[in-house]
Amino acid sequence: MTDPELEPETERPAQVDLSCQTKDLIYGMDVVKRSLGTGRDMPILTGVKMEIGGEEMKLTTTDLEMTTRVAIPITNLAEPATVVLKGDVLAKITQRIPESGEVKLSSDPEENQKVKLSSGSITFDLFQMSTDDFPSVDELPEEPIAELDVGEFKSAIKQTTFAALKTKETTRLSLTGVNTIIGEGGMKMVATNGYRMAIKSLPLSDSDEEGTLLIESSALSELDRILSQADSDVVTTYASKSEIFFVTDEIVFSDKLIMEEFPDFETVIPEGNELPLRINRDEFLETLTRAEITASEESGAVRLTVEEEMKELTIYSSSPEKGEFEEVVSLNEASKGSVEISFKGEFLVDALRRMKGQEVVLWLEDAETAGLMEPAEESGDFLYVCMPISSTT
Repeated sequence: MTDPELEPETERPAQVDLSCQTKDLIYGMDVVKRSLGTGRDMPILTGVKMEIGGEEMKLTTTDLEMTTRVAIPITNLAEPATVVLKGDVLAKITQRIPESGEVKLSSDPEENQKVKLSSGSITFDLFQMSTDDFPSVDELPEEPIAELDVGEFKSAIKQTTFAALKTKETTRLSLTGVNTIIGEGGMKMVATNGYRMAIKSLPLSDSDEEGTLLIESSALSELDRILSQADSDVVTTYASKSEIFFVTDEIVFSDKLIMEEFPDFETVIPEGNELPLRINRDEFLETLTRAEITASEESGAVRLTVEEEMKELTIYSSSPEKGEFEEVVSLNEASKGSVEISFKGEFLVDALRRMKGQEVVLWLEDAETAGLMEPAEESGDFLYVCMPISSTT
């Protein structure tokens, strides 16, 4: 006979009996689904952990890099409990049930391991996954490092992440991140792919911390989407040696830091460019999008030409397969010099779409020196560096 004390314990299914507003569950799943894992190697990473207690339910998902936690209000009729359900399935359910009314979750652990989800006449029986297998997630550090205005931070994310490489495009992880430097009452965010660089500066009113954090750009893009759903004006930032945390009233989003050294970006910023071209942003952007049509598939080169004391900029592109394009754009003041230079049109378009205001300033030197572009109304807050290319490549 087997000694009962030596038999391994089997995980007992939790008893669940709660209800919540459907819109709250939809909101919660919309937030946490962004860090669901694929489950190829660890099926549990497709799960959403539901910690039920008091008058709220905490939802957690993680892919071992990103982790998202959100609390939603509930009416709980049972003891505190923790269950893990298939997150991808639950996310699809919340996309396909009426937003009005209530959702009820219930289970009978004596009967089976399923959790019944009902919404009006709609019923789903969902299998519980193992709570023991769900990965542990790090707790918040004790002290925050910064408080950020949500609107300003979202703009900063959009103005930097686009300039980084995606993970599948390189083995240099540092080029997939946004270098975030905190110090001297401000925060600077920098991203580059080696051919262009975006730099955004933000003021910080209540931070004495100093440090540098290399944050995965794709994680910041997911955070931007999450913050768009959050009803909060402020996001508080915490950091450990290996992880960054962003916290609003009900959401905690974290991501593992990139443990590589970021390139020395300060040396790339051109300091001797003394030829400013002041251009209407919308007109410049529209012309460049037309120039992209006939630009070379290989280089995407668009040529800019300006003559001294002239108030016009000629934009040209050509390729043997697609033809030629030329358009003249008015400058807001006469040029102080002459220059002919080519850039990858896509790189200029990407930056202009993320700039604000009616006027931009493109600082040039010669055909071989990187161009520096910034919004005229926010001088110094957002800088964009773009390397020139040969129009014949």
